[in-house]
Amino acid sequence: MNQSNLNVGELKRQLGNLPDDTQIIFDGNLNFYRVKRWSDTEVIIQFNESQADFTPEFKKRNPNVKVAFISTESTEWDESGIIGSVNVTIR
Repeated sequence: MNQSNLNVGELKRQLGNLPDDTQIIFDGNLNFYRVKRWSDTEVIIQFNESQADFTPEFKKRNPNVKVAFISTESTEWDESGIIGSVNVTIR
């Protein structure tokens, strides 16, 4: 399955037959942070790594890069995201 949105019913169907002590592993070294209610009909699954913003120039030079996550361990951040900026190089 390759999709960015998933409803709770589908997630329950996919996980419903698994024992409660089954570990969920997030690929790509992402660390689960929390589930946050976004609206009455949406929640967001958040990770400890923050999503990088790409400049239009970066997107033009790197059209195959869809998303990059950065570690937030050495950054200051609050509910709205990283405070200030973080220099990230993608090669």
